[in-house]
Amino acid sequence: MSINDFGSRNYAFLILKKKKMEKNNIGTEVQTYLTANEAMEKALKLPPTKALYKTFWYENELCIFFAESNVGKSLYAMQMAEDIAQERKVMYLDYELSLSQFRSRYTNDKTGVPYKFSDNLYRPSLRIEQVCTDNEVEAYLFQKIEEGVKMGVKTYIVDNITYLCGKLDQGIEATRIMKRLSAMKHTYGLSLLVIAHTKKRNSKKEIVADDLAGSKRLMNFCDSSFAMGRSQMDEKTIYLKQIKVRQGENQHGRDNVILYRIVKEDNFPQFVEEGCSAEEKLLKPSKSEDKNILKAKVKILHEEGLSNRTIAKELGVAEGTVRNWLKELKEVANVSTESSPIIQEESEAEYVEYEEVA
Repeated sequence: MSINDFGSRNYAFLILKKKKMEKNNIGTEVQTYLTANEAMEKALKLPPTKALYKTFWYENELCIFFAESNVGKSLYAMQMAEDIAQERKVMYLDYELSLSQFRSRYTNDKTGVPYKFSDNLYRPSLRIEQVCTDNEVEAYLFQKIEEGVKMGVKTYIVDNITYLCGKLDQGIEATRIMKRLSAMKHTYGLSLLVIAHTKKRNSKKEIVADDLAGSKRLMNFCDSSFAMGRSQMDEKTIYLKQIKVRQGENQHGRDNVILYRIVKEDNFPQFVEEGCSAEEKLLKPSKSEDKNILKAKVKILHEEGLSNRTIAKELGVAEGTVRNWLKELKEVANVSTESSPIIQEESEAEYVEYEEVA
């Protein structure tokens, strides 16, 4: 039997199994004609839903995490996986990195010592080089999830859905994939994070649900979603924004996105949190709001006694950027002190002009 046949029969088996359980009222406890109060009474008896990672992803959710290429979504997803693996088994289904690339990313450049991951984190071989069609890739993925379930794994990260389905722009195909993932979620009580790309978008505008590459049905069938973007004010500043929320609260929407900076300490590159900001402050500045004016604002706020973190949040840049700019301003001031009084007065006059423009 080919792997494609295996996948089709396996999926059909899942659907039949679910229908049989519902018919016999086994495991699913399906009841018809519940009143709203009866439904609430049943809901109150359920265990509380736990957050898997911050407020972005909860247990038993099918979540989509999307971003443009080369922003760092795979890096962040692995950081999430390692964090979650401290408490439970996680399977990371990686279509992005080869084994040699994985080794290079998580090995100290100088010592050659690799990072020691949690023993709860699984990264199976997907044999991507041995399969050709979308159907074969899809079948092998779901086979791995089935095997993971038998190992007691309930949390999965798929990186990324483009390899799972090359026709995401076709509504029927996207719907079928999402329904299949949802069926496995409900049948086995799984938590699934699917990584995806954005379509071509205007980087000067805020990230919205329509930026997700593929059919809109992808967003319709997921429980939650969050996105990653790059600041237009400082290319080293990355931010995370909640797009769709069903569990908990939307704590990190457009007015309070989380700021990050990528740092590789020893052998584990990771995102280091540097406060929060409104997304609009991170977008492409107008001509009157260039980097020089921002530096001038940093100087003014610093002289007013504000902390670097407060300044960063106010201006929508990373705290590290504020530190670097203050260091530059200090160096300029030292040079100006050694210069003639006329040059120094001109320098101070420039900051006055910036303040008036701001």
